[in-house]
This record gives sequence, structure tokens and C-alpha cells, in this order.
Amino acid sequence: MTTVSIAGVAIGVAALIIVLSVMGGFENDLREKMLRGQPNLELVNKENGLIGISLKDISLDEIKKAAGKGVVGLEPFCRAEIVLKQSKHMTSASIMGVRPDIDSSLWAFNGTVIEGDLASIGRSNQDIFQEQSLPGIVLGESLAIQLGAQLGEIIEVISPNASFEDALSGGTVVRRYVLSGIFRSGVMNYDSKMAVVSLSESRKYMAEYDESLDEDEIVTGLALSLVDPHQVDTVASAIVQRYPSLQPVTWKQMNESLLFALMLEKMTMSLILSLVVLVAAFSISGTMMMTVFYKKPQVSLLRALGVSKKSVSTIYLLHGNFIGLVGIFLGLIIGLGVCFFIRYVGSVQLPAGVYYLRSLPVKFLPVDYVYICLGAFLFSLLASVYPAYIAARQAPSQGLRFN
Repeated sequence: MTTVSIAGVAIGVAALIIVLSVMGGFENDLREKMLRGQPNLELVNKENGLIGISLKDISLDEIKKAAGKGVVGLEPFCRAEIVLKQSKHMTSASIMGVRPDIDSSLWAFNGTVIEGDLASIGRSNQDIFQEQSLPGIVLGESLAIQLGAQLGEIIEVISPNASFEDALSGGTVVRRYVLSGIFRSGVMNYDSKMAVVSLSESRKYMAEYDESLDEDEIVTGLALSLVDPHQVDTVASAIVQRYPSLQPVTWKQMNESLLFALMLEKMTMSLILSLVVLVAAFSISGTMMMTVFYKKPQVSLLRALGVSKKSVSTIYLLHGNFIGLVGIFLGLIIGLGVCFFIRYVGSVQLPAGVYYLRSLPVKFLPVDYVYICLGAFLFSLLASVYPAYIAARQAPSQGLRFN
């Protein structure tokens, strides 16, 4: 029975370690993609985000100075919802405008272009028929596949913000571009929904566009990348003190629902798997109750020889703690061994097309392991209390029988 109790604790501890390590791997990979795929901080107009920010009214150097030395990059951008059309295919997308003369390193599409180049958005490009010269546009790989578009083909962009009056007055309703690049970032929202053009081109899809927006250099917002993304709240506060008209939007706020879902999922799995350890604790209690029942003569003899109730209860508590500690030690070895094997020796391959990762990720979580071991030890200790109490209250004559 003692062996079964030890095995129960070991299995529960190992299961908790393995599952939390794998979930920690998924969470870590998602966080890396969040931080790599989007700016750590965006600054937009506080009164109305649709109005935008004028680069003539705000000094980028002053914002960098207000943010401190933690800023890696600062770039203006324009963003709008549009509809893309290529031949008979049509789909909704988000258009992102950046300055082609900088590397646009704040977003996931930079450095991940697999065909063409990102700099092409800032120059005129010939279509595959060499008939006309048009601005360049770069699409995510999944978005290009949806449209059935190839490099050099013409992409039409339809602005949902265009009104009937705009159409009658010759305003921007449909613009044509040459597909000059395709990127594969690994971030689903970018690869399947993002179209990248120059800053001046994207400005034409802002609400109520007119030439004054170009003159005032209006942009949707400013994007910042930080050395330590976890210090984003401190940097945002420093900037707002200098520019109260700006509204900061941090990467935590952008992904608030996803981060909460990850935390909730981790907590739920921890509670469910803790039941395995709890069942093992009941097994310890049952084992010790059987020991108390079968060891009545020995306990009575000890009590008759003068052993105190406290000493008897201590013996049984030590017995229960021994079962728990051995189980925790074995579970720790098994759990860490499996995690080490998955990460460094034989990675578990995931089905392509179902998961966004090719293999099962693992992240070692020393602090969580300490909590798991302490929790399992606490369960073992509590499971030993009642049997120890029953054994200690046994009278010396209760287990002694003379024939």
C-alpha cells in the first residue's frame, strides 16, 4: 500500500510538471510573437483616434527624450480597414502604411519578406505586362494565397470609407498597386490580414481624406519598441506627462483577452491536475489508517512502555511525510526527465496545418516546480494528521490482549 501511495504522488507531481512546462512553452512562444509582431507601445490621438496625429505638431526626438534610453525604435504609421481585389477574388484586410526609408523593424513583416522586397513600397513598380507604373504593395503570404496573386500582378484596393459624394467628385474609391513583395512572418494576423504600403499611400484611406492631411503629415499614430517590453507602463506614463494629448496603448492592452485566456487556462489545468495529487493524498491517508488498524498491538505496547501521545503522533506524521517526500522526489525526476527529453533529445512533432508550431514547446519553470512540490508536501502532511491523531489517542490496553 505504501508503494501505491508513493506512485500516486509521483504521478501527480510529474503530470503537473510536464503539463505546466508544455503550457509555459506555448505561452512563451505566443509572448515572443506578440512582442516581435507588433510595437510595444502605440501613441494615438487621445480625443479621437480617427483624427490622427500631425507630425508637424509633435517632435519625434522630444518623444524619444521623454521616453528615456529604453526606446529602441520610433516610427509613425497609418492603419485602416480596406478591401482587396485581384481578378475575381476579393477579401477584407488591414492596410498598414510605413515610411519606406526606414527599416520598419517594429512590425513582423520586416525581415520576413520571402519574395520581392519591402523597399518597393516607396517606388513605382511595373506590372508583369510592363504596361503601367504603379505604387508597390506587400502582402502577407496567406493573404496573397487567398487572392491568388503572384508577384508583379495588379492589386486593387477599395476604401470602405469612401462615400457616394467622393465617387462623384473623383475622390479615392479604388486605387491600383503592383504586388511587389510577399512576407511570411509566422504571425497569423499579419500573414492573413496585412497589406503594407507607403505612409503617403495609406493616408488616402483615412476617414474624410483630403490633401490637407498630406500637408499636415497626419498619421494614425506613433509606434515604439522598447529594450524591456515589461517597462512599457513606465515609459507610457513619462510620454503622457510630456504630451497629454496622446493616448498610450500598450502591448498588454492590445493582447489583454489572449493573455487572460492563457492565464485562465493555466490556472484551470493546474487545479484539475492538482486533484491527482489530492487523490494520492487520500491514498496516503487510507494507507496510514490501515497501518494504524494493523499496528494496534505495537502502538499499545509503546504506550505501555511510556511513549507519549505526542511521540506516537510524530511517528505517524513522519511516516506520511516520508511517503510524500519520496513521491515528490520521484515525480520531480520523472517530470523533469520527460521535459528534458522533449526539449533536447526527441522533440514531439505536431500535425502540420493544425498547430502553428512544428514541435511541442517546453519551458522550464523553477518557481512553479517549487509551488508544486510544496503543495504536494502540504497534501501529504494533511493526509497524515488524522491517522496520527487516531493512533495517538489509542489507550495502552486497547491493543493488548492476554490469553
